[in-house]
Amino acid sequence: MGLIDNLSQSQIGEIFRRLRALENASPMNSGAVGEGGFEVYNGGVITISNGGLNVTGTATITGTLQADGTIAFTGTLTQSGPSTFTGTTNLNGPTNINGATTIAGNVTSTGTFTNNGPTNLNGATKTTGTLSVEGVTTLKNDLNVTTGKVKAGNVTIDPSYLSGSVKFANGTNLASTPNGAQMTEPGGGVVAVGAGQATLTSTVGGGGYVIANTLSSTLGTSGGASVSTYAGGVQVFGLPTKSGVTANIYMDPATSNLYRVV
Repeated sequence: MGLIDNLSQSQIGEIFRRLRALENASPMNSGAVGEGGFEVYNGGVITISNGGLNVTGTATITGTLQADGTIAFTGTLTQSGPSTFTGTTNLNGPTNINGATTIAGNVTSTGTFTNNGPTNLNGATKTTGTLSVEGVTTLKNDLNVTTGKVKAGNVTIDPSYLSGSVKFANGTNLASTPNGAQMTEPGGGVVAVGAGQATLTSTVGGGGYVIANTLSSTLGTSGGASVSTYAGGVQVFGLPTKSGVTANIYMDPATSNLYRVV
């Protein structure tokens, strides 16, 4: 059976209707791309206005990803190459660093800094808060304390007392004085070491003292005159007296020097 054209009904109107429908159509509103893919080339750009881009699979970028707005990651972010941040970086959650870390600028910490592993600091480090070191500490260079004290349990190193001292909890202290070093115990005695001289003194009840020296010395002056001058040797002051015994040691009453009697 052949095709019969109806000359009284033209198809031109139907063709224009279809053209008008194509002109007003929006096929990309519900478009889909199959395995053939979709390519934009030769300087073409995909612009998303007041919409979004959802990727449930993998987005691979072999060129440059440039973002001028806010980037928000809610999942796991893995970065295997170098990263450069030129602006402010805020880390509000826990941060784990398992590799080597080099910091060339200043670091300011206002919270608690906990370190469970070795730390190498090659530059100046300033701590204005309390520093608590609970592990073993090894110093391979000098420890300079310009102000304050050094406390180790019941022992205190006090640079401000006399010319520097080591104080113990019971009041005993070892100090440096302009005349030498001395060790004292409150209510007890004093052991002093100076240039060519050592002194052992009892401070209880006006007790005596012993001086061992190598040069002639003067105990003191009064009005420009010497109070007592003694020769090198051993002097004992404040000894009690005892009679009725044969002496084998003689003490000069003028200088308090001890002599062995031969």
